[in-house]
Amino acid sequence: MLTALTIENQLQNKWYRKLFDRVRGNSLKVEIKSARGVTLRHIIYTNRNGRINWLKISSVMGSRRNNILCDENIALPRELGIKRFENTEFKIRLATNMGVYILSKLDKMADKIKVGFFDIRGESTDCVSSIIRYTSNVVVVTDNLTAFNLELRKIYEETGASIQATGNRIQLMDCDLIIAPMQIEELLPISGNTIVLTGFAPTVCLPGLVYYSYYFRMPNKFDSIKPKEISEEYFAGALYTGARQYQLGSIVPTVCSNYSSSQTNVSICNYLEKIAEER
Repeated sequence: MLTALTIENQLQNKWYRKLFDRVRGNSLKVEIKSARGVTLRHIIYTNRNGRINWLKISSVMGSRRNNILCDENIALPRELGIKRFENTEFKIRLATNMGVYILSKLDKMADKIKVGFFDIRGESTDCVSSIIRYTSNVVVVTDNLTAFNLELRKIYEETGASIQATGNRIQLMDCDLIIAPMQIEELLPISGNTIVLTGFAPTVCLPGLVYYSYYFRMPNKFDSIKPKEISEEYFAGALYTGARQYQLGSIVPTVCSNYSSSQTNVSICNYLEKIAEER
């Protein structure tokens, strides 16, 4: 069972409304919804007087209090053991799925696009086998050469494709597309025209066209139980990780964005096609 929390602030400006709400007090209700074998306990707390009773909320959370689905702007009291669910594994899948999908649509043009796979700790070695289905023009940049060499040796034995793995970041300089599943925490020597698809917002300011938020259409039945204030990406991550809805791991985003701009997978394909045609 998943547990979600919504705080509805209904603070009034007029004095007589404030007085009425002070007498009326805050309220709490719990709704149980189900879809496709997944049950969601939705805690809805209406805040009318400006004081949230976290002890009352905590009393109905049950064992899932350390993985609560909620808006990121809610300040949760960690001293009560209440923690927000963090969407990690699913975000990695979205970034790599979009990158692989784009390469698949480039078809024969894909080999004219230089692809970089940036995974410092070697936590997503299996993604390379998906990439080489569409192009062998790939360089892997990692600090965990041991993990990647094992994977690349397996790929060579099965397909004959020889992929380079290196710790030298300069190899990313000529890449047209970089797929970086994990968060980028260092300045990279990349071109301002490079498309970067990563699972998380980088901690440094990077050149290039860097995207880390992803959008897609939630399957209808799951959409019926999703709290309106949380995103499809975040809710699907909870379904994937917490409710074992692993079929969602094949979702391909239709749009990616950063803090100021967005692109569709079609527009990125067109952008990379133009680069390939010039070579």
